[in-house]
Amino acid sequence: MQLGIDIGTDVARAAFLAADGQPRLVRLPDGSTSLPALARQTMHGLQVGQDASRALVGNAETTLVGCTRLMGRAGELPPALIDRLPYPVHDRGGEAVCDLLYAEVRASSVYAALVGELVGAAEAASGDRIDGVVLTVPASAENRFRTQARAAVEAAGIRVARLINQPTAALLAASLPKARHVAVVHCGGGGFEVSLAEHSAAGTRILASAGDPTLGGDDLAWLVADRLGERFRESAGLDLGSADRSNVARAGLRRVAAEALHQLSLAPEMLLVLDHGGGFGRDLATVLRRSDLDAWLEPAMSRLTELCRRVLGSSRLRAGKIDAVLLLGEWAGPAQVRLAIAAAFDRPVGELLADDAATLAVRGAALMTGAQTPLVWDVTPYPLGINCYYGETELFSPIIAANAPIPTPKVGARGAHTERFSTRYPDQTSVRLDVLQYRGPRTPQTAGANRVFPNECEVLGSWTFSDLRPEPGQYVPFEVTFAIDADGILHLQAVEQATGHALAADIANYAE
Repeated sequence: MQLGIDIGTDVARAAFLAADGQPRLVRLPDGSTSLPALARQTMHGLQVGQDASRALVGNAETTLVGCTRLMGRAGELPPALIDRLPYPVHDRGGEAVCDLLYAEVRASSVYAALVGELVGAAEAASGDRIDGVVLTVPASAENRFRTQARAAVEAAGIRVARLINQPTAALLAASLPKARHVAVVHCGGGGFEVSLAEHSAAGTRILASAGDPTLGGDDLAWLVADRLGERFRESAGLDLGSADRSNVARAGLRRVAAEALHQLSLAPEMLLVLDHGGGFGRDLATVLRRSDLDAWLEPAMSRLTELCRRVLGSSRLRAGKIDAVLLLGEWAGPAQVRLAIAAAFDRPVGELLADDAATLAVRGAALMTGAQTPLVWDVTPYPLGINCYYGETELFSPIIAANAPIPTPKVGARGAHTERFSTRYPDQTSVRLDVLQYRGPRTPQTAGANRVFPNECEVLGSWTFSDLRPEPGQYVPFEVTFAIDADGILHLQAVEQATGHALAADIANYAE
């Protein structure tokens, strides 16, 4: 038996394909179907899920919450995210390592532990051995995230049969028989992302996808928490972010901010009370109105609207051509989020679909474990390329464009994504290849207003292509080929044209 598994910022779930061909959620020993996506390091080892969640208050400095936010881009984590964490985070070979007092723990190790907990629960409940898993990942998850997720889970002795993007998996499980063009907005705690898909008799094809890993439900909760902190500083003279109480008080303020975001979707105002036992020093209270949240979150909601419109532009579809807008994730509920999405797709809020949104992705992943998997074609969300000099200017030179269909042709196959380059100087016998990914809003070009510079990109890896054999006084021409497999993992080849000398690599993480 195989499982579909979805590890979110806040919760993790697993599902299996039942005898009737329908996906069923795995029930945990306590009867629930959701595992808190966190782990606490103790003197006796790592506690995962419910046990860690019960001990979170007062143990924030030993509890890793939201491991998926830290995976893949350790060297480029937003400073705001790092500043919120009650423990130090180090970059080790491209992976985030958290100092949880009793031990240093990799974010990917917590990810693997959560997968192991779900696999164990499924085996205990069914009596069957789990011989493989299909993992959902964010559509905007970059290459390091995907390779770290696969490697960590397989190192724990669990075979990974496939990676599939969360919005794509959700589309497979959604019942939208009359919708040809569907927009999926995944409102996760770690980031918002938008995908546009086209359904046909041949299967499901993703047309365009984009995400913002610095704009998620967790970020909205912290925005509200910071504004509440300012309010209490002005009204009560109490600085909840001061160094002597920041760990407990700031985390507590973030929790009540998250609760307020959901409650004020149902009511115009609420009385927000902070008990002194939560680390706030004394009891605090304020009346919080939905209009307050509207004002505080307006810049973030503008970014969400622009994200939706960017994907519409990439797909070359007008909002009126979208037959359905499907919302996913625990952060699809706040009124401000729904209003921003509805405005972007030019429809009333009441027409947004969110039925069973919390489990669609994991149910779709379970469908991918069957003997006859649904036909689906995805895209890569960001342009990928290398650094290259054009005259005296070093630029990002794209090889695979954003929203290119995947899997791409393999390295060496007809139609593979290949570009020609040459060494910068005569007689040069080696060249450093920086594999770059650009998340920005422009369409990268090597001339004109859309030029993108390497410092605007993320470095996925660096390799030295050595042993080149130039003719005396000559430059060395070479070709670089990129290929992306069905799991979204990048493969690289560089070939010296004159000799056929080749360098091939899979992009696993930062080169040391």
